[in-house]
Amino acid sequence: MSEEKAFPIRVNITNSLSSMNNNSANANNANDAAGDWDRERELEKEPDPFPPHVDASTIPVLAESPEKTKKLPLKSYSEICALLQAGRKQEVKKLLRDNYWPTNSPIRSQLWPSLCLSHSTDKSMQEGFYWDLVNQLFGTTELPDKPPLPPFVDSAHRLSYHLTRKGRSVTDRVVCVLGYSCPDITYSPAIYPITALLLHFMPEEECYNSLTSLVASKHKVFVTQTKLLYEVTWKTVMHITRKHVKSAAVHLSRHCTTPSRAERIYADWIWWILQGLPFNHLVRVMDCYLYEGVKVFYRVAMAILNLFYKHSSSQNSDWMKEIQDLGVDAALTKFCRQLPVSPRKVLRAAFGIRALSSAYIQRVFVKTEMTLKSRAVITGSRQLLRSRSSENLPTSQSQVNIQMLSHTLTIKEGPSPRSLKMRLQTCPGTLSPLCGRKRGVKLDKNVRSFL
Repeated sequence: MSEEKAFPIRVNITNSLSSMNNNSANANNANDAAGDWDRERELEKEPDPFPPHVDASTIPVLAESPEKTKKLPLKSYSEICALLQAGRKQEVKKLLRDNYWPTNSPIRSQLWPSLCLSHSTDKSMQEGFYWDLVNQLFGTTELPDKPPLPPFVDSAHRLSYHLTRKGRSVTDRVVCVLGYSCPDITYSPAIYPITALLLHFMPEEECYNSLTSLVASKHKVFVTQTKLLYEVTWKTVMHITRKHVKSAAVHLSRHCTTPSRAERIYADWIWWILQGLPFNHLVRVMDCYLYEGVKVFYRVAMAILNLFYKHSSSQNSDWMKEIQDLGVDAALTKFCRQLPVSPRKVLRAAFGIRALSSAYIQRVFVKTEMTLKSRAVITGSRQLLRSRSSENLPTSQSQVNIQMLSHTLTIKEGPSPRSLKMRLQTCPGTLSPLCGRKRGVKLDKNVRSFL
């Protein structure tokens, strides 16, 4: 082969080798760029949605629902906040019901406090006020070791969900400070688990501010605060369930040997939700509850009962076997924990119950309350259905004793002569100077001195 013919071949080989080297270099550069991009993404990664006092490793990841639904992009916090500030309540309500943010979405760290604050009458919560109360109550900001909880806490339902040991101590402190600042709350077992849920998505001080907004809300009810209202609530649930999901209510009663057993099941209605539901389902329910109030819990409880009926009405179903083996109350509790439907289906079933307006629920609530009060007056008894944890609650007799002591102290403190004279002359059933002298009743010398 001549030199002239071999030269083009050597040139081609050289060009090919050069091209291969360039491609290899480009590939290496691409890999380096990809590595840099991954590192940048790692640095720009969204912050952990859970505070340090939450054990995020124990929170189960909910698999994507296989339902064939049209997936719309999830709304951002800024979009919902704009609607809240504009007072567009119906739109906010619809967005909260329809947007299925993942449990670990960081949106709740901003969304939940804003939803709670929207019910507050005093929007200007002073920064540091909570820590002032902590110092007044405990004398330090250090976490106390097992502080005595307020009497409104039900010791059988101190639910902590996925909080760490420190998180449980923080829950105790927030609840103690609430009891200190709101002494008129005498019985409210739902406050403790709701506090624990709030602490999954916000720091301690913000949790306290959110909680006080819910407790002090004037337009919507979030928690009951007395033993009487606690009983009124579960009786209201029983009444509206028997009317609006009648088949489910009949199914439940059919498997109860006595009416009192059915009432006991309804009395635990709040724990179907707060203690029974899987955490992912519960978080989605709380998204709506924190804006709409306790009526969301009413609807979800009815939806649970209706789903339980649909899954256990067949004689050959697994849940019917559970009813026969364990009893209907234990089977219902187990059904809540192993709920075989997605959060989307639960909320769809809950908000699909028709003719269940807030005004109607309020009418049933007031009627039930008046019935219980009148029954207590007629029978002369103040005993309500005993809860599983009623220790440390003042009895009716102790309250009467306190009132008598208070009246005695008021008199001994020495009102002005003029005010006592007017009180004796105007109050029916008291001794006026005229009737005392007319009937020969000897007046006390201290009273005569004022007259």
